[in-house]
Amino acid sequence: MFTNRIARAAVGGLVLTAMLAGPVSAAKPTKPPNEPLPERPLTTDERAAGDRKIATSDAYLASVATEGSDLVSLSCVTPTSAGTQADTQACYVPQGYLAVEARDQTKGTYCGPATGQVIANYSWAVGSGVNKYTQSTIAGWMQTDTYGGTSAPELEDGLERGTEGSPRRPAGWDWVVIDVRDRDGDGHSGDELQGYVRSNVSYSKMPLAIPVKPHDPNSRYYLISWPKPIVSVGHWIAAYGWYGNYTGTTFARIYYTDSSRDEGGSTGKFWDPTRDIAALIAEHTRRIVW
Repeated sequence: MFTNRIARAAVGGLVLTAMLAGPVSAAKPTKPPNEPLPERPLTTDERAAGDRKIATSDAYLASVATEGSDLVSLSCVTPTSAGTQADTQACYVPQGYLAVEARDQTKGTYCGPATGQVIANYSWAVGSGVNKYTQSTIAGWMQTDTYGGTSAPELEDGLERGTEGSPRRPAGWDWVVIDVRDRDGDGHSGDELQGYVRSNVSYSKMPLAIPVKPHDPNSRYYLISWPKPIVSVGHWIAAYGWYGNYTGTTFARIYYTDSSRDEGGSTGKFWDPTRDIAALIAEHTRRIVW
């Protein structure tokens, strides 16, 4: 939802590191804060919009379950050369992906704008290597420079501006912020997250923006794009694909772009187990923008 924000807080998009992205000639941006500021509570209207999107997602996933297409892989077994053993490697696993290109963030605080750039480029169907908007323009919409980072509501504002009128944006589309919770009471939120990514990618054909702690020294989870531990106030990635049904193991995956080559991470396209990304979200703001 693109609304006037009364209470604003900057949380995501900052990484503590001595190296900052951007041209060699560019001046170094202001040093990010040592601690993230709390995100503001969502308004009643924002929560209602999030609930509507969750309901749409649930309806789509229910229709997939009714069709039974996901069960094909469970019954697909082929014999191996050993004769009595079974091999399911050739069997179909449900999955979906969007054609996106990763972008390197131009400032140390610009992971939010870089994520917005990836999503805007996809939504406008621009050519390879082309950007619809600069990261500085998107940062203005997200007020990244004003607050020294990008909170989820501000990133939502930027995505509204950056994709408005684009050919791939579905009719009646509304970017929303939601809190990722264990809605079914099974003890984890990975199944909910996998469902959100799946419905957004395979039904709405749109990426998602996900804030995480990329590799906290005190956590057992981390992004593969951040191989070294780092004290971070948060980082944004763009999810563009999913693989498999969530089982509580490392089988199901989320595919994403990262922008952090000069901030201690990597720039490119990666995947991690949905279980791990759900944990990284829970260690940060517990929110996504989709």
